[in-house]
Amino acid sequence: NNAGITFKVNDTTPFAVQAEVTLKTNFYGTRNVCTELLPLVKPYGRVVNVSSMVSCSALRGCSQELQQKFRSDSITEEELVQLMAKFVEDTKRGVHEKEGWPNTAYGVSKIGVTVLSRIQARLLSEQRKGEHILLNACCPGWVRTDMAGPKATKSPEEGAETPVYLALLPSSADAPHGQFVSEKTVKPW
Repeated sequence: NNAGITFKVNDTTPFAVQAEVTLKTNFYGTRNVCTELLPLVKPYGRVVNVSSMVSCSALRGCSQELQQKFRSDSITEEELVQLMAKFVEDTKRGVHEKEGWPNTAYGVSKIGVTVLSRIQARLLSEQRKGEHILLNACCPGWVRTDMAGPKATKSPEEGAETPVYLALLPSSADAPHGQFVSEKTVKPW
C-alpha cells in the first residue's frame, strides 16, 4: 500500500490545507484500503504499508506525551484516528506546534501509517493467529520519483528492494511483523 503525496517546501498552500490533503491521501487512503482488503488476505499473506524515515524524525519532533501515545503497544486504531484528526484540527486553529506536533504534514501522515501498521499487525496476531500473515511498514528510501525529484539518491528499482523483500517473505517466516523496516532491516520505533 503506497499512498504518498507531499507539498513542496516553498508551496504557498495554507498549512492547514496541506495537513488535511496530505493526511487524507497518505494516512486515510492507506487505512481505507486496509479496511477493505485485510479481511481478504489469505493465510501466509504479506502486507506492506509504505511509510518513510520521515515518520521517525517527525516522531522525535512530537511532544513527549504524543511520542508516548504513538509508541504505545496498546494504542487502538480509533485512538490513532482521533490523534490524526486532532492534528488536522490543530493546524486549522493554528495551534499544532503549541499542542506538541511537528511542523510537517507529511511526517505526521507517515507517523500515522507506521502506527497503523503496528496496530494492524497486533490485531492480525490476536484475531487470525495461526494464519501466518505478516504486516509491516517500510521506508523505500529517497527515490527518484515525481514526488522526490531527480536529485533523490535511489532509482525506483533500488527503492523497491525493501517493499519487495517484505512482500516476498517466505511462508516459513514469522518475522518481521508489526515492524518498521528500512534497507531490509528492522528499525527502532
